[in-house]
Amino acid sequence: MDKDCFKRIAVAAALLSAAYFSGCQKVDEPAVTETLPPPTAMTTSEAVPAMATITETETESETTTETETEPAPRVIVPKLEWNSLDWNKEFMENTIFVGDSVCRALYVYNDLLTTKQVAATGGGAARNIYDYTFKMEDNEFTLRQAAEYYKPKVFFLWMGINDINMTEKDVYANNLKAIAEDMLSISPESKVVILSMSPTADYHEWNANERIREYNAAAKEMCEAIEGEEIYYLDIQDILSDEDGYLLPECDSGDGMHLSQMAYTRLLSYITVAMDEAAPTDTQKPESPMEVSSEQSASEQSASEQPAE
Repeated sequence: MDKDCFKRIAVAAALLSAAYFSGCQKVDEPAVTETLPPPTAMTTSEAVPAMATITETETESETTTETETEPAPRVIVPKLEWNSLDWNKEFMENTIFVGDSVCRALYVYNDLLTTKQVAATGGGAARNIYDYTFKMEDNEFTLRQAAEYYKPKVFFLWMGINDINMTEKDVYANNLKAIAEDMLSISPESKVVILSMSPTADYHEWNANERIREYNAAAKEMCEAIEGEEIYYLDIQDILSDEDGYLLPECDSGDGMHLSQMAYTRLLSYITVAMDEAAPTDTQKPESPMEVSSEQSASEQSASEQPAE
């Protein structure tokens, strides 16, 4: 190989080397200086704020879930097993029961309630309760006057036996709602509890149990649809019924519809337990086991000595 050939090879190699290194520099420089962001750009201005937003959103959602409270259920269902004849007399001092002859017996029997706590009469019904006046202590009050005068913690509306053969069940339920709302308009700090009608005995024909249950169901459904008002429903049928749904013999006063003193004692005990769990008031206080035991014994003795009427 002559000298000219070596020279040509050397020149060619030099040219190829210069072209290679020149090309690499042109590709690398734009990539570093133009397309890649500074190392802190994504970390501080994009990634961190995005992560913080997600964390805050999750925290807000969790906090909202924890602080939200469901509205109080309109149908009161005691969670504790009820098997007592004791009842909270202090709580009952600041209540008014409104109703018919079944309700009226709450003050007819000794050692139960007084006329101050009962606005009821023989012909009372949801359709006509405003037509009557009631002897309450030394006063003669209409229902609205009694509500204004006493402003009790709780109104118990307990009527219907004079409605079921005179009005339709939806009318009965709507009448109860109208009375409840009227009581709250007069005494806004009160609660209203609608009690179911009590069952009748299997031999009683005038007011059939089947019809009573239908009207009770309508009243319950009405209460379940209420929003934003202190109106509740409490079913008392089970504590007064046998396994077939009829009035227990020991709760029967003798005509298959009106109740014995034992029935009222059971009723008042059940109500105070139910209210203490579902819609407590300031006046309700748990009693000591000794007080419960002694009062229960006295109540049971009184109930056993009282003849059915």
